[in-house]
Amino acid sequence: MIMIHYSFASSLYISQSSFFIYVTFRDDIVEGDEEESDDEESDDEEADKDSAFEAMSLGDKVEFLWNKRKSRLEHDYSIAGWALCVMPEVMDDCSRRMTGDHRDAIERVVKKLHTVPCPNNKAKNMMMPEILDTFWNEFKQFTSQTGWASNRARFNSPDALKGNSSAWHDKYSIPYTNILGYVACRVTSKILGIGAAERVWGDTKTIKSGKRKHLKGNSTEKRTVLYSSAKITQARIKRAAMERDTAGINTMFNDDDIK
Repeated sequence: MIMIHYSFASSLYISQSSFFIYVTFRDDIVEGDEEESDDEESDDEEADKDSAFEAMSLGDKVEFLWNKRKSRLEHDYSIAGWALCVMPEVMDDCSRRMTGDHRDAIERVVKKLHTVPCPNNKAKNMMMPEILDTFWNEFKQFTSQTGWASNRARFNSPDALKGNSSAWHDKYSIPYTNILGYVACRVTSKILGIGAAERVWGDTKTIKSGKRKHLKGNSTEKRTVLYSSAKITQARIKRAAMERDTAGINTMFNDDDIK
């Protein structure tokens, strides 16, 4: 399904694990953020929903899950990441599918990234209308591979073919553009590492176990944050204790380790 390009084809999206963490946190609050009790829905209702979902074909399941989470995943930054991705397949999809709504979303991102104080020194003396106009001029050259992007060999570099858009823009667009390179490096880079995503997902599974498996989004998010914070604090206390001179044989690292 090509619509999933927002979260998976562009380099913006963090990882599959992070995607499922996000789904866990927001799965049941798409239609509202009100607090719900843990036992609001009966086991029979949950069983009916599970049965209906299992009866779907694989394609129907993918479409159902995507549509359920679409409003949370198709945000302005993901759209900007899709538009500025250098993967050939994504660039072709963008040229065929971009609409005025997409351009409006990208403009909102450009404005946010150039809110005063802005670290982009190239835009220091520019007003917002000039910043937007400059961005779209540079974007047109990017998509048509003209002007600063006329060296088409760069679009066949390993970073472009592998989808490392942030690294590509750092090398080939920042030195030649005033606005686009600055924006592209920020919307096409990862915002969370896979390791952190895996750890948080593990904490989430710990919270949503046993009779707590039907916890709603807000409650799950708050409990997971508290649980993760407690584990991090506990690990820091343990490490500090092991590193003290008085820790004796339990010291994590001491002079004997470098002999």
